[in-house]
Amino acid sequence: MTDGTASDGVVDVLVVGAGPTGLLAAGLLARSGISVRIIDKNTSAAKETRAFGVQARSLELFASLGLADAMLDRGLVATGVQVFAEGERVAELSFDDIAPNDTPYGFLLMVSQSEIEAVLVDDLARLGGTVERGTEATALDRDADAVTVHVHDASGSEAAIRARYVIGSDGAHSTVRKALGLSFAGATYPQTFLLADATVRWPLGSDRLSLFMRGSGFAAFLPLRGRDYARVMVVDPTEASSGAPLAQGSSPVELDVVERAFRHSTGLDVTLSDPRWLSRYRVHHRGVDRYRVGRCFVAGDAAHIHSPAGGQGMNTGLQDAANLAWKLAAVIRHGAADALLDSYHDERWPVGQAVLAQTDRMFSAVADPSGWVVALRKVLAPAVAATLTRIAPLRNRAFRFVSQLGIRYEPGRFLAEETSEGASSRWRDGPGPGRRAPDAATGRHRDVFDLLAGYRFHLLALSREPLSREDIDGLSAELAGFVRDCPAPAEAHLVAHSLVGRDERLVQAESARVFDAYGIGPGTPRGLYLIRPDGYVAWRTDSLDVTACRRFVERVFAPGSPGAGRAVRLPPTPEHAR
Repeated sequence: MTDGTASDGVVDVLVVGAGPTGLLAAGLLARSGISVRIIDKNTSAAKETRAFGVQARSLELFASLGLADAMLDRGLVATGVQVFAEGERVAELSFDDIAPNDTPYGFLLMVSQSEIEAVLVDDLARLGGTVERGTEATALDRDADAVTVHVHDASGSEAAIRARYVIGSDGAHSTVRKALGLSFAGATYPQTFLLADATVRWPLGSDRLSLFMRGSGFAAFLPLRGRDYARVMVVDPTEASSGAPLAQGSSPVELDVVERAFRHSTGLDVTLSDPRWLSRYRVHHRGVDRYRVGRCFVAGDAAHIHSPAGGQGMNTGLQDAANLAWKLAAVIRHGAADALLDSYHDERWPVGQAVLAQTDRMFSAVADPSGWVVALRKVLAPAVAATLTRIAPLRNRAFRFVSQLGIRYEPGRFLAEETSEGASSRWRDGPGPGRRAPDAATGRHRDVFDLLAGYRFHLLALSREPLSREDIDGLSAELAGFVRDCPAPAEAHLVAHSLVGRDERLVQAESARVFDAYGIGPGTPRGLYLIRPDGYVAWRTDSLDVTACRRFVERVFAPGSPGAGRAVRLPPTPEHAR
């Protein structure tokens, strides 16, 4: 049972906080056969829009879980972004022009956090889980074997939940983070922001993001449901920046106040009506010093909060969950070394820090009220926008950062490769360990992401050189043996040109795009990739040496586990794999 406990009363993982990060973590753990409970102090699900932009990397993750269509059904595909400076449009970018061809999601999906949470709650229910609402964590006691989390419900009744591991995804004011004594270094931006999710009547369209810099003001229009409603954000022009954060981080505001401020900062005739959410708030940028303390972890806003620039917050939390869940499952169920859990901090902390730094720079560039920044912005904004519009590599680079497709992790014990000295430069420049596995067509009706569906390991064998019947026989047997002996759930896929026509044991490559995307070409006609459950390359080699991959997996999974403890025979490398 997904949300049940073991016979000794200890649940494998307790997730504290049922926002998008916590819900995704619980669902991924449930998929992995882990007993999990998820609690949230709120008595009902969020109704407000809150976070809203789902980036390409998050959509890829949702697609692997079969959830992308549900997200797309509820959202709006933003077609691009336009930037205005002092009343003049200085840049207009279409996502069609700047998105790379290695993802099916070359856009930003505008969908409210409440809708995202609804999809994830339904998914968790299908897996046998439920959110225990109105249950607030108040304290943690840790020992060598488990963590005891003290909770009370809406009626004030107290209880204790004992778990082998705890994930704190309980937001910016995280009880878990505070109980662990983690620092949360950073600051509060001096500006006060006004926000309204409302129907917007104005002279511009409703399908793209619009940013406005006018004098010391800054405003943004973010489409959510076409002409039905959108989000407008604007720096409050009437309040002096005292630098002191508002009580509780937000306070009420009247719709006409937001409308006047938005008109002032855009210079446009704007009418707002039918508000769904109104707020006056301050923005913070903070990050923890550690993502793991023993059996406890922090993720999402409990680990990092930053400005809304680039729409990074929720997406970074979702990737935290995807990175951590399979590692917990590997340790709990499949005997992987405990050090694998340390790699959660090693990989995600630098990402969190980079996002904090980049969003701070972006936010300061457009929203800093300082006189010299405003003056410089008037000069530089048109020049920077023109350069970005003109130079394709810069546009692509910007999209890869914002979409999170460009995130990569540093090689180490759990990210490695075996590349020969004679490997081509194309191979070396291809997706190595720690980089995201790209999508590419294998034929008219299939692509790589179709093969990599499911939150599990995937062994991807590629051969641009046509395979004989004997090659297919040998490789298919080896790949099947790898799947059978792998300690964790895994699938194997052979994608190749064939000398014998179609064969159900391989995906016949009808397009060279898959080989180009993975660096397979002259000088390196074959390659083997082990893809992690979160979609990143764990290991690769420029041959079809399945035995070498077995050796890597044995290093990841500690001896004596239910799977890794089984004897794995390591035969000599067969001729067809060389």
